[in-house]
Amino acid sequence: LLGETHVGYGKLDFPGLNLSVVGSRPFSWGGAEWQNRDFYRDRFGVNNFEESSDRIVAAANEAAYDTVLLLGHNGPTGLGDQPEDTCGRDWNPRGGDFGDPDLTKAIKQVRASGKTIPLVTFGHMHHRLRHTQSRLRTAISTDTEGTIYFNSASVPRIMEEDGDRLRNFSLVSLTSKGVSEISLVWLGQDFTVASKQTLYRDSQLTAQPTCG
Repeated sequence: LLGETHVGYGKLDFPGLNLSVVGSRPFSWGGAEWQNRDFYRDRFGVNNFEESSDRIVAAANEAAYDTVLLLGHNGPTGLGDQPEDTCGRDWNPRGGDFGDPDLTKAIKQVRASGKTIPLVTFGHMHHRLRHTQSRLRTAISTDTEGTIYFNSASVPRIMEEDGDRLRNFSLVSLTSKGVSEISLVWLGQDFTVASKQTLYRDSQLTAQPTCG
């Protein structure tokens, strides 16, 4: 359906921005158990986490640029094990890191090859939590390497308001130094911005020219 823009286990180069987008494992359910064995074997020729990680790294190695944005269905392990954490399990039994171990390993290997990863973005784990309505999931995490991990799974994605149908989109602004701002915007049917919520902002970078 997406043709050459489908980046699962692949890459897409953006010469005008001097960066590449690399995709992780498509359709991931998350967690430490290898799920949907037949599907991944038949569709992608992948049989386990090790082979999956190798596919992600191979795509990154083929990328034309040293700045790589990683795009996945689910996020990596290492972002917390509480139900409210970025990839934490919020269903029973609650708690536990439900990120993708193959993506975590791939990130380390891609960095070791000399490439920079300013952003890893994904969805799957909804912002609205199953066990409580008092707060939302932590949508953004960072690490010591300066990478921003952004869970963009804001639901519902479509809502009706005053007779208008609004859809939400996530906007990420980048500079040559990294992610400067992340916003959640709601657009009306005429594409005007009905609302904007700033989720992340680096004041030191927002003054610099952006590339996205």
